[in-house]
Amino acid sequence: MANKDSREQKRDATESARNTALIKTALTWTLTASAVCLVIGGLAAFAVFGYARLYENRIFPGVRILNVRLDGLTAEEARTAVHTAIDQALKDGLRFTFEGREITLDASTVPTTDMDASRDLIRYDISEAILAAAGYGRSTSLLRDTIARWRARIKPVHLDVGIFLDENGIADALQSAVAPQLNPVKNADLSVTWNDATKSAEIETIPSAEGRELHTDAALRELREQAGSLNFFPIALTDRRAEPTIHTEDVQRLVPDVRTVLDHAPFTLTFENKRFEVGKQTLASWIGVVSGANGMNVTIDPEKFATGVRALADIETTAMPGSLVLQDGKVKSFRAGTEGIAILDGETLEGILEHWDASSTFPIITIRQEPALAGADPERLGIKEIVGIGTSNFSGSPSNRRKNIALGVNRVNGSLIGPGEEFSLLKTLGGTFTAAQGWLPELVIKGNETKPEYGGGLCQIGTTTFRAALNAGMKITQRQNHSYRVRYYEPAGTDATIYEGAPDFRFVNDTKNSIYIHAYISGDDVIYEFWGTDDGRKVTVGPPRIFNITSPPPKKLVETTDLAPGKVVCTESAHAGADAELPYRIEYADGRVHEEVFRSHYRPWQAVCLVGVEKLTEDASAGGTTGGTSVVPDGNAAEATGDTSGDLSAIVP
Repeated sequence: MANKDSREQKRDATESARNTALIKTALTWTLTASAVCLVIGGLAAFAVFGYARLYENRIFPGVRILNVRLDGLTAEEARTAVHTAIDQALKDGLRFTFEGREITLDASTVPTTDMDASRDLIRYDISEAILAAAGYGRSTSLLRDTIARWRARIKPVHLDVGIFLDENGIADALQSAVAPQLNPVKNADLSVTWNDATKSAEIETIPSAEGRELHTDAALRELREQAGSLNFFPIALTDRRAEPTIHTEDVQRLVPDVRTVLDHAPFTLTFENKRFEVGKQTLASWIGVVSGANGMNVTIDPEKFATGVRALADIETTAMPGSLVLQDGKVKSFRAGTEGIAILDGETLEGILEHWDASSTFPIITIRQEPALAGADPERLGIKEIVGIGTSNFSGSPSNRRKNIALGVNRVNGSLIGPGEEFSLLKTLGGTFTAAQGWLPELVIKGNETKPEYGGGLCQIGTTTFRAALNAGMKITQRQNHSYRVRYYEPAGTDATIYEGAPDFRFVNDTKNSIYIHAYISGDDVIYEFWGTDDGRKVTVGPPRIFNITSPPPKKLVETTDLAPGKVVCTESAHAGADAELPYRIEYADGRVHEEVFRSHYRPWQAVCLVGVEKLTEDASAGGTTGGTSVVPDGNAAEATGDTSGDLSAIVP
């Protein structure tokens, strides 16, 4: 019995020893595993937090904008790097080929007398992309941020930017370049005149002609893809046979209908108590062949009618804003504005064509345009005092530019912006800039020709409006700087460019009262006074910080047959490139503070000179702005011919 107890005791002792060993082993492994986990966790924490600390205020590796690596850059450095890459990519222009010849378009059209008339064919807006790059991997979720950061290291993240192609401008420039190589298609038409002596219509058929037209759709798509990667290479242009939509035989069949249309004359157009008679001679000048739902018809051509009815009935007037006599910073007196009248030519013509079998008298349909300050009380509107002033100087401007500035100032003067209303400068100026609107042209280089374009001086208006809106503490909703520094708008960073269609300059009146713009010219200065009610806001603007100054490229000579052989006219001087930041701070009466920075990037611009030749070289005849050019690294290009007059009269079309 004793032996049995002894054996059981030994077994229990052995089991206890075994359990103790197992516990020790388990504890050892547990402690080891915990230590390993702690080490791994520590390393992971170090990797996550240390990595974030390593790139504090810098962009994480793997983030790209336009294929530009931004690894470890600050937002400022990234902006500079991307702008530099864009400038480098665009310095050789936009390249195309047509029938074996290369056509190169500068990224901006080249003005001959005024940098204001330049027009960007391609423009980048990288502001949102830079913000996105700086904020990449920095959300409120640690897990999501960690995954995003390491994913970017494995596969780069490409952020989108705003790319704006002036497709109409590019197509127009290409069309001008290849025009000598293409025969334009011509639609058949009728030329109708009334001979009072013979009391009959003289009808001439203008024959149709088959032609060739440039096809740019595919090229523009390819250009947009290239713009997205900053990898520009020649794009092949194609043309196609163009058939007229109105053929000679179609028009000839319609000749008898001309007399039927003329039989409706004379008839009378009326406006209020005025009457305007349309005789056969006038009606004959309006006749044309128009394509409609029922085929070709001889009728009144809408475009001819739109021009003709205004020549016949001079009844249109422009709405004139009311005026305030402002003296010593106070409103001295007030005069109400007058309404304007605009002819609705489409509706008027529709009424004539629908009823001229039953009537010989037709009303001219018009629309009334309400003026600003149409009898309203300035005190009720809150127009009490000057709340902001903007100025700019245009000394040295050529004649056409001065006249455009005066016209623009006149159209802005008297503008009334209600509380919460957004002001559009393009809309205020009329939306379109043509001779019919009173604007005068500036000459622009297109290919190897100089052609008139309207726009010189407009940015003097844009810049002055921008400066006044800033000083008044307005909310700026749309502003674009010039692509190049313009001497009229120094210091850099305080300018705003506008162009028909886009870009516009806009701001919102975020006060509780109306803003009245008193715009005028004093000597060579444009002065804008914003009148309203001082609501206690304090505004600080600038000064601008100008940095990253870059030297202009070498001077370029462009062959042209528009100048006498050997004559050289330097159309634009060189401009250094730069970046600028304009700080803007508004402290409102209730303690709120708004701060922002208006950033501007200016590309370097080479001096461009036109060189008169009897015949363009083969490359230049292709129409490219760089074809038939030479680069002059030093000295004045005009010295090559001894002509430094800069006289542009020889190239005015």
